[in-house]
Parts: sequence; C-alpha cells; structure tokens
Amino acid sequence: MVSPAETPAGTAGSQTLDRGLRALEALADAERPLSISELAESLGVHRSNAYRILRTLEEHRFVLRDDAGLIKLGPRLAALGRGAASTLHSAALPELTGFANAVGMTAFVTVLDGTEVITLVSVEPRRIHATVAQRPGTRHPATAGAPGHAIEASSLRPNGPRSSGLHP
Repeated sequence: MVSPAETPAGTAGSQTLDRGLRALEALADAERPLSISELAESLGVHRSNAYRILRTLEEHRFVLRDDAGLIKLGPRLAALGRGAASTLHSAALPELTGFANAVGMTAFVTVLDGTEVITLVSVEPRRIHATVAQRPGTRHPATAGAPGHAIEASSLRPNGPRSSGLHP
C-alpha cells in the first residue's frame, strides 16, 4: 500500500479519489476486516475523513460492514475485476485448465505491477487432493515466488525486455 508520504505531491489528481483508492488497497492487503480507526490510521487521515470515504464506497457496494462495524471489500469489486480482464480470462481459462490437469499443479496468469506480481486467473487441477491455491487478485513481491522469478529470467535473455522493473 502507498503511504501518504509516498503519494506524489502536487499531482493534478483528486485527493479524495486517491484516498478512496488507497482505502480499497488497504482493505485488500488486510488479513481481516478493519475498524474505521484502523482504516483512518492506514490512510493518515482523521476518522471523520475516513468515515466519509467509507460511506461513499459503501453506497456503491465496494465495501461492506459486518455486524461489528468492521469493514471489508464488497461484491462490486469482483464485478469490476471480471470486466477488466474478461477477454484475458476467457482466452486463458481453457489453456490453463488443460495445463493444470496435465501437470497436476495449479496454473495461473500473473502480471507485473511495479515491484509486485498480481494473479489475474488461476486454475487448480481436478482429481488432485492437495494443491497450492493462488486466488485472483493476490499480490506478492516480484522478487518472491515463481511468477516474479520467471519475469526476471525473461528480462535477462538477450532478446528479452531490457528491464523487468524488479530491481531499482
């Protein structure tokens, strides 16, 4: 997640939109639902500002609150994600399914996002009792895990890209 200190100063964008997007990132990165105080702290804003952002995101179903008032991502985000990668998902799914079943391992498509790798599509093989799950939307450092190593290795080939973006 980008901290307030890491947000570019003097950008022409909207501070409120920036905070809303950072709130979604904070919730996605959290291992559990967050309280309004925790969300405000992660955004570096007063609780009242975090609450206004939360109410807008809640009205659009991007976030939900449970009975205890804790905040978690809402179902509307899944619809946005499917829309963003629907063509890729449709094209990749048959190939990934065949591959996963042939090798008996989870197969997935990832993309490099700065210094992180994001899983877009994942398929677990049938008839295998134990597999490694890689949920779509999962983020991890590009320097850790097979996808990041594959991206880095492809950047080292003579005909590959000049820089993978994995190292500063």
